[in-house]
Amino acid sequence: MDIRTFAGIDYGAKTSGNTVICYHDGQYLLFFDALKKDADSFIFEWMHQNPLVSNLFLDAPLSLPAVYFQRAGFVNYHYRQCDLALKAMSPLFLGGLTARAMELTQKLSSALNIKTYEVYPKALAQLWLGNSYHKKLSVFEMEQLCEILIQKHPSLSLAHLPHNQHQFDAFLAWLSGYRFVNEQHLTFGETDEGLIIV
Repeated sequence: MDIRTFAGIDYGAKTSGNTVICYHDGQYLLFFDALKKDADSFIFEWMHQNPLVSNLFLDAPLSLPAVYFQRAGFVNYHYRQCDLALKAMSPLFLGGLTARAMELTQKLSSALNIKTYEVYPKALAQLWLGNSYHKKLSVFEMEQLCEILIQKHPSLSLAHLPHNQHQFDAFLAWLSGYRFVNEQHLTFGETDEGLIIV
């Protein structure tokens, strides 16, 4: 698959400025920050302007526990199987963010024919970086961890290193996508309820 056909996103509150797109243009990995704009409109417009991108790897829940849809065998009202396996937050706890992500996924699919996958950057970080990863990384720590991650994929080049946690998590979301398209990923959850790609 052409490396330019997918992007990774760290998804934040709608106008917080914490949403970041990570994309490889064929030469370098680049970061695009929402900067306190409407994050959903920002993502949609960016995807519209980048027609090569057909797959999106989004750090947000894209489904609810299957018990709400009366699927046989599902009894948990708070967590999906993928959440339990990865010790992730409940989609219900995230509330509005989950609803926005599901709505955005539907809009991208129907308008632009884009397939969206759920990822969990923290799980990839723990898999590859162990206890070195935490949610308040310094710039120096991010630089060190980026070097470790790029050593695992020496063909990758960053135009510049992430300068905040959201860019770093977008990079991890992109790496989850990179693993997926190269069939190196892990999958957690149930197809009838929701899957997380790591």
